[in-house]
Amino acid sequence: MSDVTKAPWWRREIWLLAAMTLTGLGLRLWGLGDKGLAYDEAATALMARATPVEIVAFHWRAAFEHPPLWQLTMAGWSAIFSQSEAALRLLPALAGALAIPLTWWWVRRLWPAERTRRIWAAALVALSPALLLYSQEARMYTLVVALALLSLITLHALASRPCLTTILVFASVNWLMTGFHYYSILLVGVETLFLGFLSLHRRAWGDGTRWLAAVVLALTPVVLWMALAPGFHDTLRVVAGNVGGENTVSALAFLDALWRDLAFGAIRWQPEVAVVGLVLAPLVVIGLAVTALPEAQRFRDERGFTPWSWLVALAALLPLALSVIFAPALAARYILFVLPALYVLAAAGIVWLGRQSLALGLAGAMLALVVAWLGLSVYFTSYTKSEYREMAAFLEANRQPDEAVMLYAPRQHLLAKYYLLGVTGFATAPEVELPAFWPVNAPPVVPEAMDGVLLDLLAAHPALWLVVTAENEVDRGEFVPKFLTAIAYKTTCWSWLDVDLCRFVSPHFLAKRERATPDVIFGDELRLTGAAIMQTLEAALDAGYLFVQLDWLAERKPTRDYRVTLRLNDNDGAVMAQRDEFPIGALLPPTAWHAGDAKPGYMALPLPAELPPGDYRLRVGVYDPATGAPVGDFVEIGALHR
Repeated sequence: MSDVTKAPWWRREIWLLAAMTLTGLGLRLWGLGDKGLAYDEAATALMARATPVEIVAFHWRAAFEHPPLWQLTMAGWSAIFSQSEAALRLLPALAGALAIPLTWWWVRRLWPAERTRRIWAAALVALSPALLLYSQEARMYTLVVALALLSLITLHALASRPCLTTILVFASVNWLMTGFHYYSILLVGVETLFLGFLSLHRRAWGDGTRWLAAVVLALTPVVLWMALAPGFHDTLRVVAGNVGGENTVSALAFLDALWRDLAFGAIRWQPEVAVVGLVLAPLVVIGLAVTALPEAQRFRDERGFTPWSWLVALAALLPLALSVIFAPALAARYILFVLPALYVLAAAGIVWLGRQSLALGLAGAMLALVVAWLGLSVYFTSYTKSEYREMAAFLEANRQPDEAVMLYAPRQHLLAKYYLLGVTGFATAPEVELPAFWPVNAPPVVPEAMDGVLLDLLAAHPALWLVVTAENEVDRGEFVPKFLTAIAYKTTCWSWLDVDLCRFVSPHFLAKRERATPDVIFGDELRLTGAAIMQTLEAALDAGYLFVQLDWLAERKPTRDYRVTLRLNDNDGAVMAQRDEFPIGALLPPTAWHAGDAKPGYMALPLPAELPPGDYRLRVGVYDPATGAPVGDFVEIGALHR
């Protein structure tokens, strides 16, 4: 045992590191399965159910997919630990906790005498909101962070002793890292630049040749994959075509948002308080100045000196700079591996301030800890990454077995298959075949093809549940919900954070309970020729509605986009329930009609749950939406007794 490991301060440091690691692990395991899966996490789950051969083949040809190592890993992991939300996130959580001692080890290798710096760096990694968020994300990002730290640690050994062993270890770690995520190749680029600086300065051409061999060996698998895989070629064409194209965000604004994501943590929904993440920037700048500048002088004066702070600065800042240049191709999660390096610089800033005065040191420490505390408090209280699980639970509880479910748009099918286990088949808008495990990119909705699909669904099922998320990808004009409103009874739409759910009742499964023939004309243009109160379904959801069919005839081409108001009045004339809509929905407003057009309109009037017993009258009116003025008188079309 060395004198260092016998020293009391060493034992205290190891115990402190162990406590920080356990604390970080506890934070990463806390509530691991409480939040529902987001889309990418569902993709992890479904894609891991394929065979290894299928996984490799899919990633070989698919655009916007990384190398297959993550999905291959999760296929084996899922076979052992199952696919609950917590099980899917357990491996990223363990990798996130592993980054704490790895950060400590890396700083210890770079600056053995800087005990306080490495403790602070490890502490900041342990409490990092962004690293914790991604530790509870069923994706590969924290594994890449851990492997990036191992790569930087092996780089230290390679720079000191470029033998066959260090070359092979360095290459192996980078094979794993780049096999999980394409963008980790940026770190290998940072390491290559740093080794190039050393080689030129030392004029150690023998070492430089070995370093070059190590880098070439490290990059060979991922470069071959990128050179040969058709899917990567498709990705590259799209990304290259978008660089600088539709991006209207300034470089400064993009960097601001990116920094908040990294420093505060905001995977999808960035809260206002994320602005506090900016206070880490001064600590990083101070740390960069107090480490890089002195080492620059020594690097010029001493041929054998290695300026490790330059490596830290390159690892932290070069990917950030490239992100700004290629925005938005490089999101925060793609360069998450820069965070340990940023925290090392911030730790150096805190330590330097503490050496100037205790008050300054405490102020620097408090800045970093307040960011961590606020970020973690948001994540563990109000932060929600997805509410698809909650929507699915509601749908499962209320849907009848013979009611159809349509995914609008179908990219969500991986989430639907994970959560909606009771649905044996999904309709999609547009109509596409859903792969068993893989994502699907659907073409735009074609109204002439979609209308028949919707009519057939309503002819075969008493109700249709429309699950709405990312619909702008396939139907910017919202043809599907507008057409459904014209051909079915739209009851209610429910909204969650990232998904909506709408229910449409088919007219084919309702029977006329009461029929009226008012034959009233509104504005000399729009005639109401018939009205029927339909028999409600047995489903509990339908008991709270009156379903009314209104038959319209255009006496002449309408000049105004009339609105219909359907109201339930008590005996005193008070409005107890009301619904306003176009005669047959927004898809075909009255001004688009022609003289002689006859069209049925379907309106579902929601009844208040607390409607007292008594007699009520059902009335129909028409008004001009531009002025709100009524067009003609209200017409009574039926009665209701409760």
